[in-house]
Amino acid sequence: MELTSTLSRDLVLQVSSTLNEPDWLRAKRLLAWETFTKLPYPTPRTEEWKYTDITEVPFEELALELPVGQSLTREALPAEVKLRLEQAQLSGFAVFVGADLVYAELPEELSKQGVVLTSLHEALRTHPEQVEANLFKAVNWNDLVGAQASRRENSKIPALNAALFTHGVFLYIPKNVEFSKPIGVFKYLEGQVSGVAGRGSDALGKLSSSRTLIVGDVNSQGVYIEEYISPAKVPASVNTSSTELILAQGAKLRHAHIQTLGEGFYHFHRQRAHLDRDAALNDLVVDMGGSIVRAEVQSEMLGAGSYSEMLGLYFTSGTQHVDHYTLQHHVADHAYSDVLYKGAAKDGSRTVYAGLIKLEPGAQKTDAYQTNRNLLLSPEARSDSVPQLEIAANDVKCSHGSSTAPVDPMELFYLMSRGLPQHVGQQILVKAHLTDVLTRIPIEPLREHIEHIIEEKVRL
Repeated sequence: MELTSTLSRDLVLQVSSTLNEPDWLRAKRLLAWETFTKLPYPTPRTEEWKYTDITEVPFEELALELPVGQSLTREALPAEVKLRLEQAQLSGFAVFVGADLVYAELPEELSKQGVVLTSLHEALRTHPEQVEANLFKAVNWNDLVGAQASRRENSKIPALNAALFTHGVFLYIPKNVEFSKPIGVFKYLEGQVSGVAGRGSDALGKLSSSRTLIVGDVNSQGVYIEEYISPAKVPASVNTSSTELILAQGAKLRHAHIQTLGEGFYHFHRQRAHLDRDAALNDLVVDMGGSIVRAEVQSEMLGAGSYSEMLGLYFTSGTQHVDHYTLQHHVADHAYSDVLYKGAAKDGSRTVYAGLIKLEPGAQKTDAYQTNRNLLLSPEARSDSVPQLEIAANDVKCSHGSSTAPVDPMELFYLMSRGLPQHVGQQILVKAHLTDVLTRIPIEPLREHIEHIIEEKVRL
């Protein structure tokens, strides 16, 4: 079927029909589309976006990337993905090229225990009740429809994702099942592919839109790593992604979202976790690629005794612009959350961090902490940091802080005076700056991979 050539309600219907979706999902897509059409794109006049200008991002000029039904052997996977598979030491993995799940492996011992790793649309067929009960549950539907959405301009892009996502991941970890060796998902975005809808031209790339849904049942435990990879340079392209983490009572999840997309990609990511009683999330966000990046990472402590650790690493260069927003939303009592986001900027790049600790009246005995630290490697680089507190409970411990500072020239001079080239000295200083985040990553192959990315970016 040839799809309509512009973003429209007809395109939403045609995508849903092409993917053979159930009526309930088609209806939710249409509600999200209505929200998208009613809301303006965020601008620097939008409070949550005051440091990030996306007016030049060509959302509606791009072709929508669609599945084309391709599958690949492990040997035929993109070279960048194969290299990561050799390094990552995973228990199971799945690979997307464009909007297609082209290859997947899951150990028999996990599948026998009921662990499910598949595409979101395959899960609609094999686990329809789980998907219907949880899809859009964490990336809150109230953000996308109804009166609340009309007051929240920053829901424009998540609404676009909900209306037009074409692929995604579903991971289910059953009750009492545990695994400590990571499952990995690699999303390889080429920027220019076949199987698209839109006005695409040689000067423009594609609009890619995906979702991830992870459900951890009672007392389950797992580790999940998701990586976005592309060629080093692509035509102007947009990637929107949403991740929903649903953790039942006592469930524990270690989660990582890593993007090293090439120059030309605009990456917009919203992630939200629902944590039930005594559930625990250890989250890591790493943003090293892309031209403009906006990542919103949120934890909802809905059950007493829930725990959220949110770590972030970013390193920008050239003209990159990376914007992070975190939310620690405490609803229940006796919960704990800790945010530590650290980054470095060089050349004329810019980083932005805004974080909010929000405590509801019932969130007594809360422990919540928020820290942001930034290192500037050139006079032209810039970092903005806005930590915030909103506390409606009176028996809590909360703190927040931020700092931004240039590289100490005397420290760099000392290292160079001992015979180290300037870029090696900067590598040492950047890694030292980021070390308290790196040392909190217990997955050694992942930590080594991030350190290698940092070394390459300093050298450029």
